This record gives sequence, structure tokens and C-alpha cells, in this order.
Amino acid sequence: MFLIPSEITSGSGSIYIIVSLILILGLAFGFLFKKVHLTEVLAYLFAGLLISLLGFKAPSGFFSVVTGVTLALVGYIVGLTFSYDFLKRMGKKVMIILIVEVIVTSFTVLIFVYAFTGDLALAVLLGSLAPATAPAGTIAVFRALSSHGILTDVATAVVGLDDAAGIVMYVIGIIWTKSILGYHVTVEMSVIQAIWEILGAFLLGGGIGVAFSYASKRIELTPDHQLVVGIAIALIGWGLAYVIHVSNILTAMAIGMATINLHREIGLSSYRVIDSIMTPVYILFFGAIGMEINFGYLEALWAVAIIYCIGRTVGKILGCSLGSMLARAETKLKKYLGIALLNQAGVAVGLAAHAANEISASHLGAIIITLIAVTTAIFQIVSPLGTQFAVRRAGEANV
Repeated sequence: MFLIPSEITSGSGSIYIIVSLILILGLAFGFLFKKVHLTEVLAYLFAGLLISLLGFKAPSGFFSVVTGVTLALVGYIVGLTFSYDFLKRMGKKVMIILIVEVIVTSFTVLIFVYAFTGDLALAVLLGSLAPATAPAGTIAVFRALSSHGILTDVATAVVGLDDAAGIVMYVIGIIWTKSILGYHVTVEMSVIQAIWEILGAFLLGGGIGVAFSYASKRIELTPDHQLVVGIAIALIGWGLAYVIHVSNILTAMAIGMATINLHREIGLSSYRVIDSIMTPVYILFFGAIGMEINFGYLEALWAVAIIYCIGRTVGKILGCSLGSMLARAETKLKKYLGIALLNQAGVAVGLAAHAANEISASHLGAIIITLIAVTTAIFQIVSPLGTQFAVRRAGEANV
């Protein structure tokens, strides 16, 4: 290991060196990881981990700020995908499968982890993080196999909606986890707080989205203006959510949902311009998370990580099968859809980072990022094989 002078790793200029190293190494490792068919998310995490091992220490507040800015923008652009036309086009079948799959996956992981560890707070938190599916890896397999058919179509729709459903499940889970850890002293207060965090977030985000949509119809905004305003409203929603104690992720999502449904043109354009700057944001975000990974916890966590992976796999398969049965869907969906939806990456890791901030005073705050990073690595290796198996068994592969 190279020895880096302490003046560089901890001096006043270290923040600039850390940011530049994360961006450069993240990009470089991203190219290498793609060549071996692994997600770039792992490359960015690895870049941050390597920087940490070299002795660099991020200044106080760096992780919190990077996490907040990134998730505010992610929540906003996820919300921008939920137009009324999109939801209507997805149809009743997809919505039933999605809802059942998310709930079953969450509770299956909760049961598996609690039975193994006896730690209810950990089980609830991991259960709330389990549903999110990474769309990029799943879609990449479909493209590589030139697959077409009902399994491909439904899986594509579900992974598109899974992140939003996963965010809602996470909000419920983090509130429940806080209650278990003693952040709220009574059941009544916990219920009231849960309702307020969710309902208040939609009221706050919806109000900001309505105001933005109304103003954008009367003021001509260039793409540059839309980029500036889009970032600003996502961040102001995130900040105000902290002030009034509602879910900041749901607030950002609600801003996007209100915008796309009240002013479709500005919503679509805003999505394009913000999405165009997200690559360096993602590299910096996952790199910062990589710097938070603690190898000291791995020896104690590996068994929990395996139980989580088993529970999540069982939950996805059971949830999709049950959902397909309730929706009276095709037999191939009952058999293979869950196997095609095992990929885990960006949103799960991001939510884990958010949880670490929310419950930093607890023992869970210190371990949750490492645990989700490890399980993400496992799923990134295993899930493409599962998706390929599902598509081929369903008879939809053309390569």
C-alpha cells in the first residue's frame, strides 16, 4: 500500500483531492468493471473504498451533504417518471404484481433476518431495503438476449416502478425502526409520526411541484434554466422536509410527480437536463459510500448478509408468483418473473446511506452501509445469471 503524507489526506485541501480522486478512479474502474459485466455502481464503491484505504478521511459533513444532494435529485427524477399516462399504461396486472412482490419481499426478509439474529430493528430495516430492484442490470440482460415477450415487458415495467415502491416501503420501515430503537416513546406517537412523514411529504412536495408547474407556464425557461430550477426545487424540498420532519425522499418524489402531471413538457425536459448531469453525481455519491464501508464489521456480518440474500431471493420469487396468481397473469410470469428481478444496486445502497444518517446514534447506523454494500456485490454477480435463466426458460431470448 502506498503511503500518502498526512498533510494531503487530512489537510484543508483534502476535500478537493478526495472529490477528484473519486471521480477519476470511479470512471476508470467503471470501464474495467463493465468489461467483466459488473455494474459501474460497484466500481464507484470500490473507488471510494480504495481512497479510504489509502488513508484519506472525508471532512465532517461531506458524506451527509453528498448523500442529501444525490437522493434529492434521484427522488425528483423518479417522481418525474410517474405521469398519469404511464401509470395507466402499466395496467392493473402490473400494479397488483408490484404491490404483492414488494410487500412479500419485505416481510420475507424481515422474518428470515429476525429468526436468525433476534434483532427486530435490524430485521425491519433490512426488510424495508429489500424490495428495490436495480433496473440497469436487468434491462442490460434483456438487450443482450434481444428478448421479447410478456415476461420481458412486465419485468421492464416492474423494475421501472420498483424504486418508487421501494422508497415508500423504506419510509415505513425507517419509521418503524426508529420506534423500535426508542426514537419515539409511544405507539400512538409512532403512528401519528408515520402518517405525518408520508402525508406531509406529499403535501409539501405536491405544493412545491404545483408552484413550479404554474410558474413555468408563465416564464420561458431554457434547458439551462430548467437545470438550475430543477436542482433548486429538489434541494429546497429536501431541506424543508427536514425542517417540518417529513420524509425528504418522498417530498422530492412528490415534486416530480406533481410537475410531470401538471406540466408534461417541462417535466420531460427537466428530467432530460438533470439526468444528463447525474453520472458525476452518482460517481461521487457511491464513492462517498465506499469510503464509509468498514471492513471491521465484515467478519460479524457475513452470515447476516447470506441470510438477507436468501430471504430476498425467496421473497422476490414468492411475491411475483403470488402477485401473478392474484392478477391472473400468464404461467411464465408465475414461474420466472421473480428470478428475473433479483438485481440490487443504486437505490438500495442510497437508502442504506440515508438510514445510516437517520439512525447514526444506533448500532445499526454503523453497519447498515457495509451490509448492503456486501449484499449488493453478491446480487450484482448472481442476478444476471438469474435473469438470463428466466428469459431463456420463458422462451423469450432471441440470441
